[in-house]
Amino acid sequence: MNKAAKTEMPRRVGNYQILERVYETRWEDLYHASDNRSGKRVSLKIIASTLPAAEQQRLFNNERDALKTLKHPNIVGYLDSGGEAGHLHIAVEPLDGTSLRTIIEEKRDLPLKQKIEIIAQVADALDCAHKAGMLHRTLMPREIVIVEGGRVKLHGFHLCRVLDPAPGQQAPTQYFIAKLRYPAPEQVKGEGADHRADIFSLGAVLYEFLCYMPPFGEPNIATVLVKIVASKPEPIASYVTNPPPQLVAIVDKALAKQREDRYQSAADMSKELRSLAQSL
Repeated sequence: MNKAAKTEMPRRVGNYQILERVYETRWEDLYHASDNRSGKRVSLKIIASTLPAAEQQRLFNNERDALKTLKHPNIVGYLDSGGEAGHLHIAVEPLDGTSLRTIIEEKRDLPLKQKIEIIAQVADALDCAHKAGMLHRTLMPREIVIVEGGRVKLHGFHLCRVLDPAPGQQAPTQYFIAKLRYPAPEQVKGEGADHRADIFSLGAVLYEFLCYMPPFGEPNIATVLVKIVASKPEPIASYVTNPPPQLVAIVDKALAKQREDRYQSAADMSKELRSLAQSL
């Protein structure tokens, strides 16, 4: 539960009784809740009421439409949605587990094979989104949850972008700071981004998961963004004892400055991660 919550926790939203706050951000809050109609436990994403009404609707539409479209074992399942500005909410399957952010902050000592398998599942989820024509765009450890049985659930599609938008269809461009530690160089430079930007972000998440240190330092915004474009992160061997050469190569390829030098699909990255995991 987020101890630094900024607002009072609602008791009820639509058909849902709020049980517990998981986190609160400038874009959305995540709660555990109970469906008053069925009594079933769900997780409830509520778009931040402090945003302009039009932006609330846009973020709501993004996440609702993405989750209704994407059906994959590693993407959180859509259940229901509703409300109006100030109360827009999306119910998803229970995210009863541990976020990657928590694991990193607590520096949990997980086996290397388990870490690699977790990131491979995230790559599988991204591959599903990319094949459906979506760029996640804000991949970060908080949006990766490990539930019972070690299965990954990816969420946080409120700032996603359609890779080939139809005429007149716009993607949100505000609040880019969401990805302060994780945007690809081409995103920092304001260039067009495709699915390979998500692969860079996944490489950054993998690096932080391995090293318990973000690849481009703690967020001084100007410094971090400059480093993303122009600097290489410290070798993972600075933080991980005797990392397998194949792992070093995977991280380096995912974090390549030029997208042509990265994995050309999340499926390719997943394949190499699983090959490495099987060898450990």
